[in-house]
Amino acid sequence: MFPKTAKIVLPLLLMLSFILANVIKLGGTAAYLVPPVVWIAMFIISYPNIRASIFSSKKLIPLVIIIATISIFIRNFLGLAVGFGLSPYVMSIYGLLFNMYFFLTKTLGFEYARTFIVQKTSKTVQSFTSLLGISILFTLLNVNMARISYITGGLELIKYLSSELLPVFALNLFLTYLVFWGGAACSIIFIIISKGYYYLAPIIPNLPWTIESIVSVLTPLIGFIVISNSRIFAVYAAGKKERIGFKNVVQIFSPLIILLITTGILGLRPLTIVSGSMQPTLNVGDIVFIAKTPISELSEGDIIAYLGEQDVIVHRIHEIIKHESKNFILTKGDANKEPDAVPVDEKSIIGKVVLTVPKIGMLQLYIRDLFLRISSKVQEILSYIGVMLTYILVIKY
Repeated sequence: MFPKTAKIVLPLLLMLSFILANVIKLGGTAAYLVPPVVWIAMFIISYPNIRASIFSSKKLIPLVIIIATISIFIRNFLGLAVGFGLSPYVMSIYGLLFNMYFFLTKTLGFEYARTFIVQKTSKTVQSFTSLLGISILFTLLNVNMARISYITGGLELIKYLSSELLPVFALNLFLTYLVFWGGAACSIIFIIISKGYYYLAPIIPNLPWTIESIVSVLTPLIGFIVISNSRIFAVYAAGKKERIGFKNVVQIFSPLIILLITTGILGLRPLTIVSGSMQPTLNVGDIVFIAKTPISELSEGDIIAYLGEQDVIVHRIHEIIKHESKNFILTKGDANKEPDAVPVDEKSIIGKVVLTVPKIGMLQLYIRDLFLRISSKVQEILSYIGVMLTYILVIKY
């Protein structure tokens, strides 16, 4: 198909794919047969109009395989801490073949369409605006926009943004980056390994949505760092006597992602344990990650964080008390003999502990104590200077 015709037909097919996913809800067999036909058409139209990429895909593919493998390893490693569950996908031969057909046709259609658009909008010089625009376009094509209408509260909005929108955007940013430098083959291989693994594995990590969100956002960032600092990029930059533009993306998004994680916007808030009231379960210097959780989803035995009179307290739920249509929680530290005297009001609950990382908060506690000691010494010195000045003024006048 001629390039001019492809420029007209491909946007129409992308629009049709969006409509099928968000507007027209196909039922029965049509829901599984019609979309792949659209994706195959996208592939057929895009493939003949794609030129060679800047780098040979053979040079980038080993790095892509490593990054995809790292993403699987991180999830499985975290699965050792939080547990594994059965795959939601059908494991029969027929089910596997059908799922892979659906998965592969979508991957081929979208990634060749992405490559076609990238090459038409970024012909010679890498453009951050083009990267961002294409990433947003494919994010909208891959998220369930209809879910927005069902969001009724702040927690649901946070969950939607952090578990669906931000991870999909981060992934599409990375995939657009890959196709610019290495063509569709690189992004396709990344998707097949990192996502196809979960279609075939009978047991997968049962990660809370908060942890899954952070892993999904961090994996593309790791990909940016690994690829943009590889030898082939260094050679290319030296030959062109220019910087690789996408390194700026890492510089921009790294602080943003760190900010999202540390402030709890992604739904997960880190907290350092500063007392021994939860020993031996939690020790001083451990870092726990708190996920905002409705009280209806809490149960006896869960460890929660809540606002005390002067500080945030992390204790275990001893009993849930219902009184006059209100819920109160009686907590207890594992190291304490008796439950806490004052029940916790629902409004004071920050969330539930979903992950513990031992001892890595010791540095933070050391720095805090060092700062407090220095602050105390400075106050003593200032007080001494104040007394001396007062004494001199009294003697003099």
